[in-house]
Amino acid sequence: MAFTEEIGSFNESNRRFDAVHKALLAFGFVAPLFTFLFAVSGLSITQKTVGLIAVSICYAAVCVWAFMKIRSAAAASRDLNVIVPGLPDDTTESKLLALEEANQFFGTSLKPRDMFRLVSNRVRDIVPFEASALWLPNEDHSKLLVAYYDGDGAERLKGVSRDISDGIAGLAFLSGEIEYSPEVKSVDSDPLVGDDLSSIAVPLSHAGSVFAILQIYERHRTERSAERTELLNAVAARVAPLFLGSKAFERSLSNALTDPLTDLPNERAFFMILENQVAESQRFRDDRPVSVLSIDIKGFDRANQMYGHGVGDQLLRFAGTTIRLNLRKMDFLARVMNDEFAVILPTASERITQEIVERIRIGFTETPFQISEHESVKLWMNFGSATFWKDGETSQQLIQSARLRKQQSKSEDPGNVLWFDKEYVN
Repeated sequence: MAFTEEIGSFNESNRRFDAVHKALLAFGFVAPLFTFLFAVSGLSITQKTVGLIAVSICYAAVCVWAFMKIRSAAAASRDLNVIVPGLPDDTTESKLLALEEANQFFGTSLKPRDMFRLVSNRVRDIVPFEASALWLPNEDHSKLLVAYYDGDGAERLKGVSRDISDGIAGLAFLSGEIEYSPEVKSVDSDPLVGDDLSSIAVPLSHAGSVFAILQIYERHRTERSAERTELLNAVAARVAPLFLGSKAFERSLSNALTDPLTDLPNERAFFMILENQVAESQRFRDDRPVSVLSIDIKGFDRANQMYGHGVGDQLLRFAGTTIRLNLRKMDFLARVMNDEFAVILPTASERITQEIVERIRIGFTETPFQISEHESVKLWMNFGSATFWKDGETSQQLIQSARLRKQQSKSEDPGNVLWFDKEYVN
């Protein structure tokens, strides 16, 4: 009877395992088709963006669900001392395989911080440790900085940086080999290494170049051995793609929402934030106003003709920086198209909005744009504003109202079309 129950439990785990694969296969066919139909639909860009983000979240949720189901099935099979094909057992090799599976499930869908937590937990199963840290080089590779940390006492590593030649992390980065703290204790100034903890620095490489150091801290004295080095090298080979994938994922998210010329958020990011702000204002009505600014540069096309597109690009970066310096910390600035900038002003009434507009005007008046060492010009800006409830109740209505008022301000001042005054030219 007991044996029959065990076989029934085993068969149930097999069925769950098959169901997971069938679900992943079905979702793999449906998701691309849905994404394509959604992309070519007649919906607005905002609706498409929200829809595609929702699909991405659903896909991540399905992956997490599938991963947990597979682990649950694996646990059930281990309880029966039965090995299910494709599922890991309790050996070191199976735990290394779990790292590879994590790469398949999460390699390009987790941000680096979340990926580090996942990796830290997986590596702890293979090489038990008290704490861990990921060191990354700065731009000129003169220093290493602790980017992420995990475990007991690891908060002491927050903000720690050191010269590339200091400590075993630096030695591992320069040598490309695993370094052990007892052998290089005299050059290590690590805040966690001492009487209680020793450490190992494991270089993570791609195409023969080290891009990060995974450092683990152990309670007992760390000794070098050929077997341990081989195991840690196997861990590094599986961990490196995980971090590279998460970095690529973070870059893709950033690129999708960032204007590459000014490094400001782009139009897609602007409408995502504005939708949230409008939703809050709709809930609280007059108690939580939100206003929108549309700003562009007077005579920008003429400036491009006179000075070239290189100077025009510099001018756009200068305009973005000057606007941002004269906003409040809570305000959100984006470059939405050409020379147009858009600003979200949370909690700003009409009066506060006009005060901010005036502050931006003064900022441009007091800070001319330097074309060259001997020539500078002053920028004039066109402004249009709209406030929730009075000028519109949706994101599109607000930005359209702000743009309309900006156009009206241009027609009311037809003589002032030059983007600089002669008195500002040296």
